[in-house]
Amino acid sequence: MTNTGRVEAAEATDVLLRAAEANRTDPFRRYGVVRLPDYGQVVLTGDMHGNRANFAKLARFAMLDRATVRHVILHELIHADTPPGGLDMSHELLLDAARWKCDFPEQVHFLQSNHELSQLTDHQILKGGRVVIEDFRRSVELTYGPAGGRRVYEAMLEFLASFPIAARTANRIWVSHSLPTPDDIATFDFSVFDRELRPDDLRPGGAVYQLVWGRRFTTPQLAELGRRWDVDSFVVGHIPQDFGYDVRLGRVLILASDHNHGVFLPLELSRPQQMDDLVAAIRKFVAVP
Repeated sequence: MTNTGRVEAAEATDVLLRAAEANRTDPFRRYGVVRLPDYGQVVLTGDMHGNRANFAKLARFAMLDRATVRHVILHELIHADTPPGGLDMSHELLLDAARWKCDFPEQVHFLQSNHELSQLTDHQILKGGRVVIEDFRRSVELTYGPAGGRRVYEAMLEFLASFPIAARTANRIWVSHSLPTPDDIATFDFSVFDRELRPDDLRPGGAVYQLVWGRRFTTPQLAELGRRWDVDSFVVGHIPQDFGYDVRLGRVLILASDHNHGVFLPLELSRPQQMDDLVAAIRKFVAVP
């Protein structure tokens, strides 16, 4: 392995570990929930799956160095669409996002997602016929070399483990990668948002696993979640959207940010927001220079 490779691995490891610590000490975080203030703006995204072009546009739009009361929430950064046998280079986006967190520790926030959770817990999943967990790990090792790759990969796991699991706004909007299914509501451990996470929370059947894997919505389910969390609307990702977004049952807004029709949502935090307001504020990545 070249000296350049060692330097790159050391720098990547340092960035990831510093970003993990910034996640854990985020002043807006209480246990697993980022609680945003009642002023400024938050820019919400959907799944990104390694799309560095859209990420770069997001950074240009956000201008966090100038807009000091603007927040950004990111999730589902890894596991890009890659042909069988190809390299999954989505770890580059993960590192980009970690650097952004280091630069703006009080403005950039993350949410746990099913793909990040699967990488963290070595829970095998398929995407396009590929075992993405192994493809991702192999790509990190090929990028940084065997020894450097192991160090970088371990730092990536620590970074993923530091992610919050949800965010909420003062104007009654809940943000998470997905929602527990109607079948899971009866057994869902709602205390997970108000305590430190336990290993069982991350495993199949655990609260975090149920939160990030749910794909089905019903009116009674949303009414129960709204009552328990004291919110009116939910913004999630997880469910692919060919045209960037969809609204379900008048209360759930699904965003996708991982393709040419992807979108993001700048959300004002200082005033009430109805679903029509959220939809009207959606922006397309293609419209960002």
